[in-house]
Amino acid sequence: MGTMGPARGDRSQPHIAAWLVPIAAACVALYFRQLFLDQTFVLRDHLVYTWTERKVLADGLRAGRIPEWNDLIGFGTQFAASSANGVAYPLLWLVALLPLPFSMDLVIVLHVLVAGVGTALFARRLGANALGAVLAGGAFMACGYVASIAPNKIFIGTAWLPWVAWAADRAAQSNGPGDRARGAAVLAGILGAQLLAGDPASSITSGLVALIVTWSRAPARIQSVARLGGAYAAALLLAAAGVLPGLALLPLTTRGVLSPAEATTWSLHPWRLLEIVWPGFLGNPLDPAYNLAELVANSGAGRLEPTWSLGLYLGAPILSLAILAVLAGVRGSRGLWLGVAALVVLSLGAYTPLYPLFRAVFPPERIIRYPEKHVVGAICILCALAGAAVPELGRLDRAARWAFAVGIAFLALPLATVALLQGWLIQRLGGAAARMVPPLELGPIFSQSLRSGAVSLVAAVAVSWLLLRSGHPRFGRSAGALAVALYLLHAGWEAWAIAPAAAARPFTRAPSLLRAAVKAPRPPGPPARIYRTPVVDAETLPEAGPAVSHETLNLDTAGRFGFAAVPGFEGWRSREFTALQAQAARMPLDAFLTLYAIDFVALPSDVRKRLFPQGGARVQGTLAELDLGITADRPEGNVAWSLIQTSGVRPRAFVAPRWRWAPPASSLDMLLDPARTADAGLIVLTGDGIAGGSEKARLTPCTFASYRPERVALECDSPDGGYAVLADENASGWTATVDGEPAPVTSADVLLRAVPVGKGPHVVEFTYRTPLLRFGLAVSGLAWCGWLAFLWRTRRRSALQP
Repeated sequence: MGTMGPARGDRSQPHIAAWLVPIAAACVALYFRQLFLDQTFVLRDHLVYTWTERKVLADGLRAGRIPEWNDLIGFGTQFAASSANGVAYPLLWLVALLPLPFSMDLVIVLHVLVAGVGTALFARRLGANALGAVLAGGAFMACGYVASIAPNKIFIGTAWLPWVAWAADRAAQSNGPGDRARGAAVLAGILGAQLLAGDPASSITSGLVALIVTWSRAPARIQSVARLGGAYAAALLLAAAGVLPGLALLPLTTRGVLSPAEATTWSLHPWRLLEIVWPGFLGNPLDPAYNLAELVANSGAGRLEPTWSLGLYLGAPILSLAILAVLAGVRGSRGLWLGVAALVVLSLGAYTPLYPLFRAVFPPERIIRYPEKHVVGAICILCALAGAAVPELGRLDRAARWAFAVGIAFLALPLATVALLQGWLIQRLGGAAARMVPPLELGPIFSQSLRSGAVSLVAAVAVSWLLLRSGHPRFGRSAGALAVALYLLHAGWEAWAIAPAAAARPFTRAPSLLRAAVKAPRPPGPPARIYRTPVVDAETLPEAGPAVSHETLNLDTAGRFGFAAVPGFEGWRSREFTALQAQAARMPLDAFLTLYAIDFVALPSDVRKRLFPQGGARVQGTLAELDLGITADRPEGNVAWSLIQTSGVRPRAFVAPRWRWAPPASSLDMLLDPARTADAGLIVLTGDGIAGGSEKARLTPCTFASYRPERVALECDSPDGGYAVLADENASGWTATVDGEPAPVTSADVLLRAVPVGKGPHVVEFTYRTPLLRFGLAVSGLAWCGWLAFLWRTRRRSALQP
């Protein structure tokens, strides 16, 4: 087999436009609303998490600096060290060129297109003609998994998975030493790009796919696997700017010590495998009242939605064609199918005993949550195999008929079974469904599920018949094109159904809670903090969810408008913050607000009357009571919210005149001591030392001489001295000077930054530099220069050879 062309069937080399243009058109159709109708994604993380992260990146780049610290989440978090934020990933810099949210939506669409083109190229490697490449690429772009995960910030890493498969196959089948080295270099470059995109889970799944492809398709397996290992070693150098800061950050977070229960949250429930051919098998995943997965396939551990992705739909024709690829003798197809099975087993996670074994023998998997993510590797391989079978339809007419019959049976038999047992199932599940919050509407769920299955069956039969006709010399081209168009029309419709969009303009306007605060002038310094519990009112209707989240400042929403969202949400958390959050619920609310300099509290108005009877001047209750108040029973859709400005809290920067020391293991307990929380002028320092300070001395505020997230200058003038405290989270990478001289940075009150100062006026400056970022950038820069030089040199040699 040659290094680039199809293996069997139609060996012609169609112009790239023959398959690239239709794939691009399909991508535009899938995301027409976001590209041309001024709409944006409203699914899951996009509004309440991703948007704020992209704002931090865009603002930093527009200001001409590397955004290394995010002061809009919690008490501040490392930004560049979390590689998923894209500081070292050039394609994500596009968010700085156009206004948000359109720029980040455009980045998503571009990466969906990247994924589709990569799948088409992989299918071409397996033997697909132009029509097969369009089918493969379009199927991957429109599948339920990609449609529901694309708005998630980690999808940009997943988009490179098909390219990894393509490059691994190219490297495995290269001929001659020079061609093999060049193939390995191309693979290394793609792997490096994926690592820079910053999602470890997609990189691990891609590695498994690359190993499956190499082992299944390489003429010399051992040598090819060795080259694959070399490509990964080179990729680590290319991606050092993202990998090294991430490795430095990992030991300081909770990701390195995930419990088995947390690590296997969002395992793929076996019932959901039917979604591959039956979209909506378990009802409507967007509405808890119409989602049967809440009851029979819930892998969200009671804290999260029942599933990671909202769909897996590929369609019976894709499954049939993937089976036909084996019957057609596509090289390595049996091994690829075994790889599909292995990836599906891994995605089942907690539902199989094999996943814990995999985590035990493969350490990188231990930092990964949500095993379901592995299923995208199986989907990619199935799409490529399906595309490779298209040219074989005319040659293997009888086998194709059997393959399509099997694929349709995978849908028809479960559909008939559920239709016959519908009444019994409703009766069997009725009691448990009625106790759910909100109660499940079993009748409408089954009606919707059966209707979706019936439509999918009709579409599968029509597409299968047209594909069989495509092997006929008279009708082949038109029947095949119509089959692909019909398949993509149905798959695209299902994709739209689980990836809602809404007008972007309302989400760019400040929520009504914030309008007065946005207009109020603020002195130079850090963003004001708004505490808003992450608890969500279970009674919110699904169609109102995005607007309610926006208006009630859910998760990181406040960060979009320049406020720090406390506690906010980040994909990782420091161990200190996690420990504090776990114990803070029992703290008096006034003590928490005072110690951590919270400027505002957002909460339902009826809860405000109980906890803030006199506005922000007098506070009652605990943080736990605030959380419980959010979930209290109230008329659906009739909840008024308030934004309370606090008073009497500590300033953002101050000199503490009294301090006590506590070892790391007991600092949180000392912080939570009631006697401690009553004294705002006392701080608890983490470590060993001697207590000090005068009982009569008062806390002295500091002023901000200059401020940007990574560099903060304070002017402090205390008559007693003590510790200058900046009420932002301490972290590895922060250094300080006092009057230009280096000073040690100590953690105060578990999280905050503090440095010792004497009596009188002082200038205190805090500076943050991401550990290993600059070294990583230097290594990556040199590695990419060497990579480009190697490709240019090997290309010249190839051109000079006869």
